[in-house]
Amino acid sequence: MVRVAQATGLPGRRSDRQYALPVPSVDPGAPGGLTQLRDALRARSARLPVSFLVRAGEDTLVMGDNEPVFEMLIHTPAGMAAVLSLRELAIAEAYMAGDIDFDGDFFAVMALRDVLVDRELSVKAWAWLKPVLMGRRRCNPGWIAHHYDADNIQLLASDTRWHTYTPGIYHEEADTMECGATRKLEAAFAVLRLAPGATLLEIGCGWGGFVRYCAERDVKVTAITLSRHQLAFTRELLEHEKLQADVSYQDFFSYEPGRRFDAISLMGVLEDLSRYRAVAQRLAGWVEPHGRIYADFASTHVPFGVSSFITKYVWPGEFRMVYLPGLMRALARSSLEVVEMHNDRRNYRLWVGKVHDRWVEQRDEVLRLAGERTWRMLRLLHAGVTATMDDSTERATAYRLVVAPRRR
Repeated sequence: MVRVAQATGLPGRRSDRQYALPVPSVDPGAPGGLTQLRDALRARSARLPVSFLVRAGEDTLVMGDNEPVFEMLIHTPAGMAAVLSLRELAIAEAYMAGDIDFDGDFFAVMALRDVLVDRELSVKAWAWLKPVLMGRRRCNPGWIAHHYDADNIQLLASDTRWHTYTPGIYHEEADTMECGATRKLEAAFAVLRLAPGATLLEIGCGWGGFVRYCAERDVKVTAITLSRHQLAFTRELLEHEKLQADVSYQDFFSYEPGRRFDAISLMGVLEDLSRYRAVAQRLAGWVEPHGRIYADFASTHVPFGVSSFITKYVWPGEFRMVYLPGLMRALARSSLEVVEMHNDRRNYRLWVGKVHDRWVEQRDEVLRLAGERTWRMLRLLHAGVTATMDDSTERATAYRLVVAPRRR
């Protein structure tokens, strides 16, 4: 078990609460394991993106040419095998199992992805093949439930006012999550031109933040979700706050509202709706001619930009960051056009970094409710996405997008 302790003193760009990591009690591998690792890293890259110290039993070795910014502790032979494989998924699994640990700058650990491989063909092939064999409509509920029907454990790291699960808008880096979330909902409300009596369809309503925000302002809200845990949480809050909204368990691809809406919102949802042509056609049929559609999302420059770790453990199936050329082609072939588009990368990085820090602060409560493995898995997610959105990488970006029916 990992225990709270003082920081080790290793330099890092941000300070986390540090943990006393156990000294390996078993031989973590055959003699020469650390030199094998050093040689494998040198063969992969002439210069490591970050320097770090590796500890295996009594042996230590610095990898890289500079002062180490974190320490990798290898506890078991399985941990040594995972590290020597230089496979991203194997190392993530070893961390989740406690076979390896990290001390120091955990965000810097994510820079090692540049020298690791992610070619888990079985994971990626099944994610593509399953909906072909079984149909997207049959697969989608299970995919969504895998991450979101987790007894709402994610709320321990969300803002406490609206429980949003997408980036806020931050004027200053020190802005709180609560401030950023409120500012983002205000901006979405304004850009959708909502007013009392207007109708809104919220697709993938999460824990009901925008539903409640709009219901407080007398907007007639219809919302759908594929998470039964989120559904129950949202309905309970609406009842507690005496707000009116129609929230139901529905799949986007089978939902038939039988009407049009003044506005539609998709906050952090397009990543789960990667069949853009079908999405654009359905949205075009649900929005009023004078209406608007708001979406925010993470995006990448490749069509299938998602790691095997994400597919296997976090968001299975067809989840992927939005491929902007594909989305734009789908919109161009529909009756919709882009009205506004804003780069949201900085907000995304700040938000998920704050989520990570809050998750670390809530570690004891997470362990009580969900266990060590869940805490480690989602910490990997939060730190990995923060690093992915850093300005020093080209892995991903994010956008806020507004579209509307073309004028005829």
